[in-house]
Amino acid sequence: MILNEGGDVFADTEEYDQKEAAALQAVVNKELSSIGLSSVMIGSGFHPTPGQMSGDLDLQIELQDIIDRFNVQPDPTVKKDTIENAARRTLEAHLQSKGYQTKRAGINVFMRVPYRGKFYQVDLECIYKVAKVSKYHQHKIPQGSTYKGVGKQIMISMLAKEKSMMWSGWEGLFQRTPDNKKGDMVADDLDDIAKVLLGPQYGEADLGSVESILAALPSAKAQDLLARAKADKAWRERAPRTESIRVGTNEWFRNMLNRL
Repeated sequence: MILNEGGDVFADTEEYDQKEAAALQAVVNKELSSIGLSSVMIGSGFHPTPGQMSGDLDLQIELQDIIDRFNVQPDPTVKKDTIENAARRTLEAHLQSKGYQTKRAGINVFMRVPYRGKFYQVDLECIYKVAKVSKYHQHKIPQGSTYKGVGKQIMISMLAKEKSMMWSGWEGLFQRTPDNKKGDMVADDLDDIAKVLLGPQYGEADLGSVESILAALPSAKAQDLLARAKADKAWRERAPRTESIRVGTNEWFRNMLNRL
């Protein structure tokens, strides 16, 4: 369920200011477009906060497009190979042939991307149904929030469990079977998922952040959910934005004046 919170796959990649997210994606999309592929922005880069630093850029690529563009077939010499693994392996090999340093794990092909004389980590999530699934991870975190996108994912999972359902951050909402496994799909459209978990008057925007989820719940339930989510071992928080602004810049001075 939880996105990689990395930025540490390559030894020499650096954090980037979120305002550079679109420029970094453009570098990747230029390479992908040469083979008829494109990426969709997710994570913090989708709703960037200038001055906030991130360790990696999260993008998604439609897995079926990779399979079609490369005419991918499982490798019969690889034990229990699947077409999905073969597709990610094929994309990695192509990027390597173009001179990029890469690594692969799970659904991700990690890419070391040069930009303005430095290197940055880009995580390419190669999955199905990107048009729908990308919305699960396009966080709309309010200005000044210390909560990260992973907190939203934890809360959605908890809300699903309360209704005897199971949340998959790469597939959607499922019924939970008696043996605690995924059953029939309930919904994969984020707007429909919000209505199931929060109520018929809610929509996808209400699942955009920790704050929007809490605002949709009665006060007591919201407080309980937040407490339980914070106790989850995957919970992460970010430093306030002002702490990431370089001391001495005009923006730093403006923030200091606003505190007076």
